[in-house]
Amino acid sequence: MRMPGLLPLGAVLLILLAGVNWYVQPAGGAMLWAMQALPLLLTLPGLFRRNRRSLQWLGFILLFIMLVSITQAFNGLPILRMLGIISLLLALAMFAGLLVSMKHRNPVQKES
Repeated sequence: MRMPGLLPLGAVLLILLAGVNWYVQPAGGAMLWAMQALPLLLTLPGLFRRNRRSLQWLGFILLFIMLVSITQAFNGLPILRMLGIISLLLALAMFAGLLVSMKHRNPVQKES
C-alpha cells in the first residue's frame, strides 16, 4: 500500500491548521505555531522523497501535535475547541497512515 502524497499533504494541512489557530488566538499563538510548524516544515522535503528517517521523525512530531491538540480540545472557546479536535483527528489519521506506510516498506538491510 503506497500513499505517496498523503503524508506531505497532511503535514501541510497541519501547518495550515496551526496558522488558523494563531489567527484566532494571536496572544501566545506564535510560539505554539512555531513549535508545531517548523519541525513539520523541516521534515517536508524528506516526506516528498519518502526518506525513512523523515518518516520516523514525523512520528515523533505527530505525537507532540496530538498532545497539544488534546489540551486545546478542552479550551473554553468553541472555535479553539473545534480546531483542536480537527487537528487531533488529522494527526491521528496521519499517524495511522505513517504506521501502515512504515510497516509495508522494506526493512532496513543489516550488514553481516
